[in-house]
Amino acid sequence: MTPRTRTRPDARCPLRPGEPCTLCQLDVTGPQNCPLVYLVIGDDELREGLHRSQLAAEGTRQ
Repeated sequence: MTPRTRTRPDARCPLRPGEPCTLCQLDVTGPQNCPLVYLVIGDDELREGLHRSQLAAEGTRQ
């Protein structure tokens, strides 16, 4: 029996749709503990702006 090697899926950045998480902060293992994602998701105004930009990007793809 050969041992299976598991590949981890590439984490996607929630702030840059379609792009991988580039681990741009020190001591970050992905979007789940990224301080920038935490700040944006925790702020109503920034979260709304992110949502609007995602909708606009989605509209240009269609």
